[in-house]
Amino acid sequence: MDMEIPVIDLQGLTGDASQRSQTMARLHEACKDWGFFWVDSHGVDAALMEEVKRFVYAHYDEHLKDRFYASDLAKDLQLPAEESKTVSGEVDWETAYFIRHRPANNVADFPEIPPATREMLDAYIGQMVSLAELLAECMSLNLGLDGGLVRDTFTPPFVGTKVAMYPACPRPDLVWGLRAHTDAGGIILLLQDDVVGGLEFFRGDREWVPVGPTKGSRIFVNIGDQLEVMSGGAYRSVLHRVAAVAEGRRLSVATFYNPGADAVVAPAATARQPAAQLYPGPYRFGDYLDYYQGTKFADKAARFQAFKELFGSRIRHD
Repeated sequence: MDMEIPVIDLQGLTGDASQRSQTMARLHEACKDWGFFWVDSHGVDAALMEEVKRFVYAHYDEHLKDRFYASDLAKDLQLPAEESKTVSGEVDWETAYFIRHRPANNVADFPEIPPATREMLDAYIGQMVSLAELLAECMSLNLGLDGGLVRDTFTPPFVGTKVAMYPACPRPDLVWGLRAHTDAGGIILLLQDDVVGGLEFFRGDREWVPVGPTKGSRIFVNIGDQLEVMSGGAYRSVLHRVAAVAEGRRLSVATFYNPGADAVVAPAATARQPAAQLYPGPYRFGDYLDYYQGTKFADKAARFQAFKELFGSRIRHD
């Protein structure tokens, strides 16, 4: 059940020493044992979160819905089963676009988004970045590192948002909304649907854990590959996927707080995990991201090993 997923109330960080210690310990356990969790009292304005969701729904209805259902994939899945050419596991049933926020903003590439909505999105992203920086500081301290290590390594960070909709699918038995993968970057903050589920995370070697619809104004957090590398495996990025659904539609607004392209990533010098030596580094995050694009849906351990052999401890200078 989704209620088993850790819920971290960040208000404890502003309490007395005992409350802060307990909150930090719960966060560390969630990062170490789960790799994903919910946060409450996160500082992101609830009304602003609702504005973002209203924008995403309206934008989908006006600009994306008809085009998506007119796509070759949608047409194929509406054919009788014996006539469909879609092969399970090879495509994703989603309509998505990516907005870059920092260091360069590309919202001008979306002329249909009016100025007032752009200002609203900027305000939302500002609060999400503050949350990501707070989590980065806490994670650094919990790993026994300088509190600014993750933030300083990422600087200037790349911040972008994947806006996705998973519409009702005529053949959810044939496709995934999104195939299983780990995220390439650092800290991922998810504003997701409060009605329709479908997101699943794999916990260790145990089972797929369903992430139910959002309750209240919680934000879902998961860890990307770069924090696994920096922590020497103490924290791990986790496989996740989205199931296609026959009814309803699922909203997903995932904000990525990642290293900049030229950021140099490596296991922290103080990382004492036995597995730390298995990770590549130092390397440019941009090089890792280029390699990730072709291996996103492949085995993560194999990706780390192959990338280590390619880039090892050398940094490519173009």
